[in-house]
Amino acid sequence: MHTPAAALAWELWRKHRTRVITIAGLVLGFALVYPKLCALAGFDPNNPGALDMLAKRFALQGDTGPLPLRVVRTLYLLFLACGPASVMILTLLYTAWMFTFTERDPKARDPMTFPARLFTLPVSTPFLFWSLWLGGMAAIAMLYGSWVHFVPLSRLDVFVVYQNCFGWMTLLALGQGIVWALAAWPNTRTVLLAALLFGFLGSPARRDIFESPLLLPSLFVLGSVLARVGLQKMRHSQWQGWTWKWPFATISARAELRGPKRFASPAQAQLWFEWRRFARGLCFTGAVLVGVPLVIYLLRLGAGFGPLSQNTMLVLACYLVAIPLITHFCTAASPPRTDVSFLMVRPLTNGQMMMATLQAAARSSLLSWMIVAAALCAMPLLGDFHAVEKFVSIPSPYLAIIVPGLILLTWRFIAVNLGFVGSGNRRLAAIPVLMMVAVYAGVFALSILSRNSAYWNAFWRLVPGLLAGLIAVKFLLAFLAFRLSLKRGLLAPFAVVAYLAVWTPMVAALLVPAAVLLHDTEWLLPSSLGIVLLVPLARIGFCPIALAWNRHA
Repeated sequence: MHTPAAALAWELWRKHRTRVITIAGLVLGFALVYPKLCALAGFDPNNPGALDMLAKRFALQGDTGPLPLRVVRTLYLLFLACGPASVMILTLLYTAWMFTFTERDPKARDPMTFPARLFTLPVSTPFLFWSLWLGGMAAIAMLYGSWVHFVPLSRLDVFVVYQNCFGWMTLLALGQGIVWALAAWPNTRTVLLAALLFGFLGSPARRDIFESPLLLPSLFVLGSVLARVGLQKMRHSQWQGWTWKWPFATISARAELRGPKRFASPAQAQLWFEWRRFARGLCFTGAVLVGVPLVIYLLRLGAGFGPLSQNTMLVLACYLVAIPLITHFCTAASPPRTDVSFLMVRPLTNGQMMMATLQAAARSSLLSWMIVAAALCAMPLLGDFHAVEKFVSIPSPYLAIIVPGLILLTWRFIAVNLGFVGSGNRRLAAIPVLMMVAVYAGVFALSILSRNSAYWNAFWRLVPGLLAGLIAVKFLLAFLAFRLSLKRGLLAPFAVVAYLAVWTPMVAALLVPAAVLLHDTEWLLPSSLGIVLLVPLARIGFCPIALAWNRHA
């Protein structure tokens, strides 16, 4: 590199080139495809009453057609109303995080470490600060302008407050200030970043404060000053040596790391380790995300603001139900945050390590949905819950399929992606996100196909045959994967028998209620084939092979 600025830009591009290309593709795709989808659906995103239009369209079409068609139609309409703004928010949040210039140090427990190698460049600290600060502001402005000027964003009230470029610049300045100034206190930094994100995403609720002429400029200046001072202090290690000796800190640390005095087997010890590594954190995160809005609304109710409206109750119920799915998918799509070298030398087979992760994920899935169920039971305290029940209108017998299905789907996110993220290959680790994008695109393709009854009926007649073919491929791949794992000694025969003994009851637990409820409908065969296809088998067989690649790389 001829200049330090070029070296800094190259490193930024090297770390995030795939994601930057993805963001550019999203902007271009929405600019070209989204207006055509709106025209096909008769949806005007520039209409200020877009939400009312969406509600009327759902009311007219929501009770017609089979249940899958209604679900697809609803998802399609929600995408037209909220898709571009939601993706814009996600891309801008990622851009803001990108210019904090942090990475994970495998030798440290801190997942957000500023790379010390940048401090060895022959440049001054002000040059580093202004390069990252101005570069981030320019990137935010360019990305925001691309979304606003090239993509027709819907004029929903909830998204209007996010269409403020200076607000996103303030978020970047505060993020840089918190990350750089609190580099020596990762726990405090995490709490403040979570509070910042929650306050920013909740800004539509208090638009009067967010749009104050004094708040954003003050926060912008504060964040910029903290970022400048924090980078200077961090480069000279003036804050890194500060340690705080809290009372009983040694006792609490020992209690945190101490496990049972004796484990029954190394596999039990690995299960305990996996639970403490990620599963317990998933349950805690879900409990916090569930509890915070409930506490806020309860305090609001106690302050005399009255019960929540029907729309708010419905949005809150959807939010609670989505929490376990989103948290487990995000965990499944991310490489494990642990000391890889420590895991690689464990006296365990690949199958035992895999089974421990799957068991810990099953526990976290079950506990997360128990927390959500408790929150849903508490929702009648906030308002009229019958409005939510009337809108969803799911017959009680169908809950025998839906509830276990949601728990299975939550666990499945981790089960089917374990081999990808555990392989140690960055390209394979990106497959879960690509698969989710493909599924999302498939839903909208089906929604467009459903508008033509002739094509939809022809496609529906092909569904059983397609599902049966996929099941045959699944069983063939599972046979080859388990056979290869047994041949290489990656799996013990008992582990294969144990998982098959678990897989069969899981399938039966969903097939039996489906057969009872759908025995006289045309949905029986597709639903049964879909259940067999969704319960993971083949990718479980490939997990030990992928882990072996990582352990012996």
